[in-house]
Amino acid sequence: MSPKKHRTSAGGPAEGRRRLNIAAQYLALAGMLEDDPSDGAINACIGNCVLAGIAAADAVCYARLGERYSGPDHDQAADGLDRVDKELGSALRSLNRLKTKSQYGDEWLTDSTRKSALRGARALVKEAEASLR
Repeated sequence: MSPKKHRTSAGGPAEGRRRLNIAAQYLALAGMLEDDPSDGAINACIGNCVLAGIAAADAVCYARLGERYSGPDHDQAADGLDRVDKELGSALRSLNRLKTKSQYGDEWLTDSTRKSALRGARALVKEAEASLR
């Protein structure tokens, strides 16, 4: 059986820096909601963490692999990230599992989930920064 084929976009450090800039902005927005106890703040924080993680993963892949996944299934983006580091791929998968609940769901998520999402997003952004030095 042949390996799974993913849609990708070629790119390098310039594209990676653009994706890193976007990731940093999403993470900054998430950080503004880190301690906000108001209704919806946790979900909005987590939603921004998910977007930060996706953009950071793109930046890492551009920097390390010369391409990023360009389809709609973000778990396939994590497959690409696995080629760089399995822990990073796992971090992105964890964030991806929160995407629908945080961005489209109708129930409040928990503060512990918010803390976990922030850790994952920060780790991915940090790796993107290191990859583009």
